[in-house]
Amino acid sequence: MSNNDIIQHFRKEEAPFIDYIDDIAQKASTQYRPVLTNFLNPRQVYILETIINSYDELKFQSYGGFDDAEMTRTLIYPNYYEPDNSDFEVVLCEIKYPEKFSTIHHSQVLGSLMGLGINRNTIGDIISDGDRWQFFCSKEIYNYISLNLNKIGKINVSVDYVNFSSKIKHKLDNSQNVFCILTSLRIDNVLSSVFHLSRKDSKNLVSHNLVHFNWQLLDKPDFEISLKDVVSVRGYGRFKIVSLDGITKKDKIKSSIKVIRNK
Repeated sequence: MSNNDIIQHFRKEEAPFIDYIDDIAQKASTQYRPVLTNFLNPRQVYILETIINSYDELKFQSYGGFDDAEMTRTLIYPNYYEPDNSDFEVVLCEIKYPEKFSTIHHSQVLGSLMGLGINRNTIGDIISDGDRWQFFCSKEIYNYISLNLNKIGKINVSVDYVNFSSKIKHKLDNSQNVFCILTSLRIDNVLSSVFHLSRKDSKNLVSHNLVHFNWQLLDKPDFEISLKDVVSVRGYGRFKIVSLDGITKKDKIKSSIKVIRNK
């Protein structure tokens, strides 16, 4: 399958990512060695899978530090190779702060990390048990983070490397898989169906910059989402398009959606 054939199945704005993955795939194929990506979101892994499946001589495996990690690094490798977790160069970090006197939140952790000027694709999942906070990052960025992340908001913090055996048992999500019949994949329409909102309220959420799509701000209510896209809505929760299961007799879209509602 040519690059043009692949691109036509995805969004125009995803073309640079397709080129990035195709370059990595060709390197793995021609140099006959494993090549590692940055952290990818579920939609990006889906695109990668489509591309790698067109190479008979290549396989891939994703790992983000634990089973069911959302952000993962992917290793693309020749058929002969047997990957090990160490190949993914993922590091587990723990944030040390005065837990008895302070509270921090996921958005603060991510915001403080991005405030260091690093790329989002060097950071994996951020997890918590309610008190302790940990995050996964690329091995090559760990030293920079540990030297420079000393505050989250107004709270003094430090970052320590910890073994994977010390990973916290983070709170299990309260996700549900729901079946939705959608008139379209417009974001305002899907928001209405998932969170039982009026179309007007859904559009307002988008226009007030409360909706993120694959970790980026979404400001167009007519934007169409697709398979494996992850959408988060401040104050409501988040969801992922797990599968698109065909069309009804009335030309509506059958879909399976994983929903995590805010408590």
